[in-house]
Amino acid sequence: MTIWGILLRMLRQRAVATFLTAVTIAAGVALVAATLILREESERAFAQKETGFEILVGAKGSPLQLVLNSLYNVGPPVGNIAYGFLDSVKADPRVNLALPMVTGDNVLGYRVIGVASDFFTQFEFRRGENVKLAEGAAFTADYEAVIGADIAAAGDIRLNDVVTMTHGIVDEESQTHAHGQVRVCGVLEPTGTAIDRSVYTSLATVWDVHYVEYEEQRLAAEAAQAEFAAEEPDADDPEVNKKIQGEAETHDHSDHDHDHGQVDDVHDHADHDHDHGDHDHADHDHDHGDHAHHLHTAPGEKIAHEIPVEFQTISSVAVKLKSPIFFESFIRLINENSIAQATMPVREIQSLFAIVGNVNGILLAVSWLVIVIGALSIFVSIYNSLNERKREIAILRSLGARRRTIFGLIELEAMAIALCGSLAGIILAHLGLNFFGAEISARVGVNLDFALWYNFELLLMAGVVLLAALVACVPAWKAYRVDVAHNLAPIS
Repeated sequence: MTIWGILLRMLRQRAVATFLTAVTIAAGVALVAATLILREESERAFAQKETGFEILVGAKGSPLQLVLNSLYNVGPPVGNIAYGFLDSVKADPRVNLALPMVTGDNVLGYRVIGVASDFFTQFEFRRGENVKLAEGAAFTADYEAVIGADIAAAGDIRLNDVVTMTHGIVDEESQTHAHGQVRVCGVLEPTGTAIDRSVYTSLATVWDVHYVEYEEQRLAAEAAQAEFAAEEPDADDPEVNKKIQGEAETHDHSDHDHDHGQVDDVHDHADHDHDHGDHDHADHDHDHGDHAHHLHTAPGEKIAHEIPVEFQTISSVAVKLKSPIFFESFIRLINENSIAQATMPVREIQSLFAIVGNVNGILLAVSWLVIVIGALSIFVSIYNSLNERKREIAILRSLGARRRTIFGLIELEAMAIALCGSLAGIILAHLGLNFFGAEISARVGVNLDFALWYNFELLLMAGVVLLAALVACVPAWKAYRVDVAHNLAPIS
């Protein structure tokens, strides 16, 4: 029998203990591998080192929040700035490209983003790579929308569907307040970024839904105020008192004369006034209804009315400069004013990972602790089994096996358990990440594309196997020193 056959038999004899020890190793390796994979993929996805723009301009506030909201659909916007500020950015001689964006509401939980029409021809999500349409076309009218690849793949929204925008940045389950409707006119190709989970429409559409809502609320408030004023006349109002006094005098005068013609004239006049008042009130309500109805724009149509300038705002501007030498001076110029701020996304993401780096370190420390416990379990398992295997070792020695062969068998046993456990842990980590990948991507705001194999995984497995070999030295040395004559004596 070869040494490999002997090793396999040794593992089979202690199958339960071997399996439990390998499971402990697998759990630790899975935690370490999953942590390292998530860190590498998130750093790759968030780094955005190869985007076609270098600077983001937005409202004053947290620069990190500006980056996360604008590029990754994470969190609310910092605030909005007037659309007119875009002209001053474009007028800067250092600027090569400036693309505005405004965070709107949501459609079935997917973020709605208002963009200019040149977004689909000039925006580079990676250097030299523009967003491209897989189906349909870019919007050419208001209340049309282009959706990302992940939205189309999920099947919730399809090409030519008419969908309702819902107020705020909320989950699908909590949608209650509906805005206008948009028609889906195009589907984008996959980009591996937050673009795949975004709904893009025109800037005017995002502005208009909020303007229409404002107008409806204003008209409703005016109507309610008018109704309340009609039901509750103010007794202290001189005009009201004068009218009441005039009616009283008319009534006394008619009673005094007892003139039917005069009474008929008065009644006719009162009836005429009453009808006129009713007519005016109805016309007033009708005007309000016509105005509110007129403001609503059907999906795919141009907005016919004028949107007040105070509703024309943007959340951020993606800026590409003509040369890297202008970065610092441009950022300093924007930040010196009280209206907006400018930041480099790469810097903010690096600062973010510097903050969460300590958390990753803690997770890795806990994961390695699990691996160490697994390695110690190998030591305990093999060491405790040596008393039962002394006779077996003595027989092998009597058949010609050398001391170093016995030492090597114990080492190989520990290393085999560690190898099987670490390989199972790597497989378990990949299966778990791929199973929960979509949910993780949705929560962090970026696509995490997990590879089949990472270079560090081989080093991880090698480290675990070497650790197992190290802790097995003590039981292997004990097996090396087994007394052959004493353990071959007959058992009474």
